[in-house]
Amino acid sequence: MAPSNYYDETRYCPQCDAYVRFLKSLEASYCVECGARVRLFSQQDRKRFLRSLNAARRPLKKPEKRVS
Repeated sequence: MAPSNYYDETRYCPQCDAYVRFLKSLEASYCVECGARVRLFSQQDRKRFLRSLNAARRPLKKPEKRVS
């Protein structure tokens, strides 16, 4: 994983309906264009991300009991 570069990072602004640069505070992050709170993903990208995580999960096998 590459180190994070703050100047290249973007987040989703629901008010601008785009990925934008943002200002980070201790409580939240805000869009530099309109000042609205930003999120990491748009709703559509969030759903796509969660689907890909669920698809990558492998079903867990229960350990077999040993009979001694």
